[in-house]
Amino acid sequence: MSRVWKFLFSFMIFVTVCYGGLVWFVNHEVKKGIDQAVTDTAGMTMSYNDLSVSLTDHCVELTDVTATLPDGQQFFADTIRILRFDQLNPVPHYVEAEASGMVMTTTYNNFGAWAGPLKDMGLDVVTGTAAIDYQYNPETKALTLNTLEFKTNELGETSFTGMIDRIDLTELGMEKLIGLRITTADISFTDRSLIDIVVRSSAKDLGVTEEEARARMCNELTAMADYAGKDDNNVAENALRGFKRFIDNPGSIIISARPSEPVPVLYFFMGRDFYDNIRLLNLSVETDSGDDI
Repeated sequence: MSRVWKFLFSFMIFVTVCYGGLVWFVNHEVKKGIDQAVTDTAGMTMSYNDLSVSLTDHCVELTDVTATLPDGQQFFADTIRILRFDQLNPVPHYVEAEASGMVMTTTYNNFGAWAGPLKDMGLDVVTGTAAIDYQYNPETKALTLNTLEFKTNELGETSFTGMIDRIDLTELGMEKLIGLRITTADISFTDRSLIDIVVRSSAKDLGVTEEEARARMCNELTAMADYAGKDDNNVAENALRGFKRFIDNPGSIIISARPSEPVPVLYFFMGRDFYDNIRLLNLSVETDSGDDI
């Protein structure tokens, strides 16, 4: 019996060492892959404190991440979890990832023209979470955005879903984007303070009170809706009235595009006006006031 126990004990040690070696190897190879992907992306830098890989669900987790994106945006995240990532193509054909404990300073690189109004509100940093999940089909040249989500503790929650087609990720370039078409799109937003920031910034620029600034914005949207109605553009009229109600009483809003057929992005640069573009996209607006526009 003692020999059996010795064998089992030795076998357990062997399995433990093999498992530990496998974990080390996987982590090492994944780290090399991530570092190489960052190096191959012009303008991107990223550092992190630790990296771990789950052998059961293949999830890669990075902690204490500091990153600079190609467009100059910079952020810190407590944790980034990469659930799926295409390593076979220069532009990944699928990505599913989420970041928690994000911190972005209110600089121009991060927020553009919004940086000033945010700082005026006393927001030196914006914190929250982010997630992305998309899938590209090279046969149909369609990209499905399952979610692109930003939840900020200070401003609100935004999510995007939709589908575009006639895009070639294998040879991505400006000339390849000419035929890009919007098939469907949904934007949902739950306000915390963003609309107040917009109203306050507008009031400051106009030299009026916040109540007057909000009233002017609502009146302008009403006038635009009336104009669309007189032009028999019911889609634009209803959408603009929905926007007006949201500005007047911020809460949650869902903006959906359901064109009768995919709309080439090039159409928006061919002289069509704002109202015609809304009709072209068959835009609808739903708010939490109970209306469905």
